Amino acid sequence: MAFPLLHMRLFPLALALSLILPAPGAWPYLDPLTHPSADHWELVGGDWSADQGSLDVDPGAGALAHLKGLEVNDFQLDLEIKADARSEVGVIFRGQKLDSKPDAYEGGEVRIHPGENTIYWDSVAKTRKPIAHRPLPIESDQWYHLRIQAAAERVRIYLESSPITSDSWPIFDGVEASFTKGDIALKASGDQASFRNLELREIRSRPLSDSFTNPVQEGGADPVVLHDNGKYYAYTTHTARQRGRTQGIRLHTSTDLVHWKDEGFALKDRDSWGDHGFWAPDIVEKDGTFYLYYAAQERICVATSNSPMGPFRQKTKEPMAPDSIKIDAHVFEDDDGQCYFYYVSFGQGNEIWGGKLNDDMVSVDPSSLRKMLGPDEAWERHQAPVTEGPEMIKHQGIYYLTYSGSHFAHPEYAVGYATSDSPLGPWKKYAFNPVMKSTSYARGTAHHCFIESPDGKEIFIVYHRHQSFTQVSPRNLAIDRVRFVPDPAGGPDILQIHGPTSTPQPMPSGAH
Repeated sequence: MAFPLLHMRLFPLALALSLILPAPGAWPYLDPLTHPSADHWELVGGDWSADQGSLDVDPGAGALAHLKGLEVNDFQLDLEIKADARSEVGVIFRGQKLDSKPDAYEGGEVRIHPGENTIYWDSVAKTRKPIAHRPLPIESDQWYHLRIQAAAERVRIYLESSPITSDSWPIFDGVEASFTKGDIALKASGDQASFRNLELREIRSRPLSDSFTNPVQEGGADPVVLHDNGKYYAYTTHTARQRGRTQGIRLHTSTDLVHWKDEGFALKDRDSWGDHGFWAPDIVEKDGTFYLYYAAQERICVATSNSPMGPFRQKTKEPMAPDSIKIDAHVFEDDDGQCYFYYVSFGQGNEIWGGKLNDDMVSVDPSSLRKMLGPDEAWERHQAPVTEGPEMIKHQGIYYLTYSGSHFAHPEYAVGYATSDSPLGPWKKYAFNPVMKSTSYARGTAHHCFIESPDGKEIFIVYHRHQSFTQVSPRNLAIDRVRFVPDPAGGPDILQIHGPTSTPQPMPSGAH
């Protein structure tokens, strides 16, 4: 369906940032890094200078500048950094063993690599443990504002090409408990890196009075959410697949997107073609009838009900034609009332196709069917070449075809998107996909839909994540905030996701 919400103003995340407050009577430590004092800084490795209005280094294999005598535990760090395309630049925080070799330290580490257009967050001890990394548009030899907020085990990391404000969203908002206190150091490797305008403040955390923490519901995979008459209906893949047990599409209900009630099966196998493999539902309403689209035995079926609660049944127990229509159905209604049907077919891997849905809502115009996109990028090919779970949204006249990449069981299952000025393409994939990907604290984060908050002022992505670091199923339901931000390069607005999160977040706006 078209999303009128997506045409509204951007909304700030200031309410979420109220978790972090300056500690009363705290330092801060301020250093422009134009004339670093030997009393405060110990330089290890590299060739350092400070005659260009910043602290510059030719780091070679590695260099760090250790801020001496200032141990931190809960803090906010602000710093400007830049590097050339062959270099990495960043910060070690809550660090230890910083006085010997540039590569002998332990602690948390955040760094950017302009040549790879990537930001990294690691935990370094005897071995390096990746926490999270994301592709971002990072220019070489350009200053970036880096902010790190650490309060107990919660860490939030921001990166902006302009000053960070209360409207800024973190790149990462996660949990890492390996190091709780230690020193600060500036770190670089490669050919050329620079630092300026360091600011360190102590902070304290204050619990939110009304919050949620992901996951919000156990056992909800491949979710699609309908908002009807003040209630949310989440239709999901049901994990139990043993033969002889009831199969079908599971239903949960909520009034706030956070607290869910299991309502049992909205559709049971006895009311449908097929007897197993009931996956990945989608739902729309037209003229008082609710149409539930779902896969059964790797073919898409459509069942109907006069209530979003179901029960949904097929009038004629058969899958949609043609037989190339396999799994992961999605229906999008454009502004002119024309409905489009998207699905996954099996070609060179899992490919997303689309076409026009006929007025009967259960058949497609076969002459309109065409391939939308396929798994031709590295992030879409972990374990298997897969692009799946299509979900369309429209913003300022641009069509955003969002989807999941890689095998659902792989930890790198992730969300990306492509844009077009037509609902059937041609499509241009966003250059810095994926826009939401797995971390050490949230794995397999994809197969999603979008829905408004109860008062319509916010957008949320509803998605599933793996049960744990080592276990895929039963997959669990999670929600996070979404917005559109201007593209500095002048392209279509960028779809930005504040997630995946595993830390307390403010309740959806309008939730009671």
